[in-house]
Amino acid sequence: MGPVNAISTVFAKTFTFKGRAGRSEYWWFFLLYIIGSIIFALLDLRTIVAFAQDQGEQAIFSLSPFNLLSPWFFIVMAIPYFSLAIRRLHDSGFSGFWVILSFVPLGAIALLILHAMPSQNSTTIHGSPAARPVVDPSGKPLTEDRHKRAMQGYALLFDKDKTPTPAQQAQRKAEISDYYRSKVLKSAPSA
Repeated sequence: MGPVNAISTVFAKTFTFKGRAGRSEYWWFFLLYIIGSIIFALLDLRTIVAFAQDQGEQAIFSLSPFNLLSPWFFIVMAIPYFSLAIRRLHDSGFSGFWVILSFVPLGAIALLILHAMPSQNSTTIHGSPAARPVVDPSGKPLTEDRHKRAMQGYALLFDKDKTPTPAQQAQRKAEISDYYRSKVLKSAPSA
């Protein structure tokens, strides 16, 4: 799952605490969360420094947390993050209640380790695993047509001892003839 698809899926499932979320969905959103936190913290730092230069250093204590941008960012991202964290725990095979670790000192580190665990390949009480794209040995995704042809090739291996019917022989000869005309004769240099 790509970054745009992963992040849009998280926001679409903001209030969905059931089901599963794959590792790519979690880590792309987590990356957005970290980058956003850094950006808003830097903007807040700039605001605090400017406020301190204008009003004096003691005036910083009169700033409300809601005069800054970071608290708003954390409020907006809290529900999507916790729903994603629970769904990611479900995908790893754990109960969603493990998200409580984020409120325990050093528990966030343990929670990140649980989020890094691989997905369970079997269907659980939280649903089926996300469909993974079928890839060929080179790592490129197979199109449905290429995948279908590969499966037909495997089927031929199992039927190798069966004698083909005359209709199957005629169909195969026609396929070979078409292939020869379209690929071999077409690429041959003309005299």
